Amino acid sequence: MQGSYLNGYNQMKQYIVKSGDSLYSIAKTFNTTVDELKSINHLYSNTIYPNQILFIPNSSKTNNTYLTNSGDSLKDIMKKFDLDISDLEKFNDLDKLKLEANQLLLVEKRSLDSVYIAKNGDKIEDVLSKFNLSPLEFLKLNESKILNNGNEIIIGK
Repeated sequence: MQGSYLNGYNQMKQYIVKSGDSLYSIAKTFNTTVDELKSINHLYSNTIYPNQILFIPNSSKTNNTYLTNSGDSLKDIMKKFDLDISDLEKFNDLDKLKLEANQLLLVEKRSLDSVYIAKNGDKIEDVLSKFNLSPLEFLKLNESKILNNGNEIIIGK
């Protein structure tokens, strides 16, 4: 019986807890709940430890993940998966992210409804007004992009 009990766990993703992780941040990353993580992993409190292996429930929404290698940079990862920095920020806390080997990142592309194709004659103030963006939000989403005809402008996450 114990073999069949473990069989279901072989089908689940595994996550190695990193220093600074919390059940809340892990649940948010994998689109699940703290209660579900606690239940699946037979946890009786919210305490977790670095290098602890947690089982992650399968979700109906499939996420693309990437396990970092030693020497990876955000630039390398963005190039490899054809991502923008805001794609990585959507699912990963980049403010707290220290890129290390064996780190699990979600690498999904933004949905197309969060991109605007600039048209000839567009003015920055018109785009800001149309999509209800502050200048700071616009700059954070479009670090080095120029408002030229045909350019993809990120308008939301």
